[in-house]
Amino acid sequence: MAFVCLKDDKIIYSFHYVLKDWIALKEDKHSSFKMSCCNTPAILKTSKLGTQFFSHKAKPTDTDCSSGGETAEHMHIKYLVSKTLFECGWDVQVERRGVSSKGEEWIADIYATKGKIKIAIEVQWSPQAFIETKRRQQVYKDSGVRGLWLLRSGSIKDRNAITGDYLYKTKDVPVFSVYKNKKEPSSPYKVFNVNQEDTEEGLIYDRFEPIALDLEDFISRMMSSQIKFYAKYSRSTELFLKIIKQKCWACKRSMNSVAEVVYRNTNYGVPYEDRRYSGHITDCDSETIHVINNNLAQAYGFAPLKSMYSKTMGGSFMSNSCPHCGVLMGNFFTEQAFIEARYHNRVIQTDSINISRTPVIVHGKEIEADFERGEWVLLNALPKKSQITVNTDNHNAGT
Repeated sequence: MAFVCLKDDKIIYSFHYVLKDWIALKEDKHSSFKMSCCNTPAILKTSKLGTQFFSHKAKPTDTDCSSGGETAEHMHIKYLVSKTLFECGWDVQVERRGVSSKGEEWIADIYATKGKIKIAIEVQWSPQAFIETKRRQQVYKDSGVRGLWLLRSGSIKDRNAITGDYLYKTKDVPVFSVYKNKKEPSSPYKVFNVNQEDTEEGLIYDRFEPIALDLEDFISRMMSSQIKFYAKYSRSTELFLKIIKQKCWACKRSMNSVAEVVYRNTNYGVPYEDRRYSGHITDCDSETIHVINNNLAQAYGFAPLKSMYSKTMGGSFMSNSCPHCGVLMGNFFTEQAFIEARYHNRVIQTDSINISRTPVIVHGKEIEADFERGEWVLLNALPKKSQITVNTDNHNAGT
């Protein structure tokens, strides 16, 4: 069973033809059809599943191009994937051979190109350990080729093959599961390991629920960037300030002051204000103060933040200062001015800058974040990137 043959010495692919044209091609008595593997006569066939393919007219005896033992279902999936890619404007080859930059050879079930993009799609029908999949994916990477894996699912009760080590979902190893209900022959192949937004409002941490897409729909969406990988944790934190105008208590001139420091992270690509760390400048460490002074002070017209000693508090704390006379501003006065500014909607929000990631908290404890792990998400399932605020200290998921 092959998807390619020679028609009058020119390569043709079975998945290039709609059924009507495929039937017409079968009726073509004037053209010569030969197998590309051995140049012997070929015939055109259609399987019970609907797979259009080429076959040897006579069983090969002296060649090694006989059937590779792939099941009809396996071949049908490869056919549907190839056909969908072609219909989406990709140049498609089957059983494409290549060599990586490290000299490792590979054979891709399906090899597709569009412009500078090269992708290999593997329909993995036999069991394969995650470590082996990861190794083969690296071979493709070393060849400048993207890889995508479709794993065979188990029984009717076990539709999803994304189990065990495959539950470690990363962008570097895109793995999905293919399932078909054999009790319903007319049912389509379904692909698992794609998510959509949970319809319950207010969810931040566990916002997605798994969905199953028809195989052809999945390929079409994946190849048109409608399915995207979102890491659970952002690698960096966005910081922005809330600025107000107040009068200097000494010289009475108007000045800009930093009223609040806000930290913004993302959870699966959606930003939220992390109130566990957001707050007054007195809560910032020296490194953050240095970043604020260097990147935002001049642009937003406030004097660099300085340390102020208070006998009342018995120690030093960070404070605004007047850019005109240099006197330090007590935080009590700034807080009162902030309340009034918010009431009159006179708070200025600065552009954001990136700083080191704020700690990830799970069950109230700081953990080491895994920035690789995430989920594959259907893009039109994502919510609008509205501002979300986190206030709790002990939510049962990380941020």
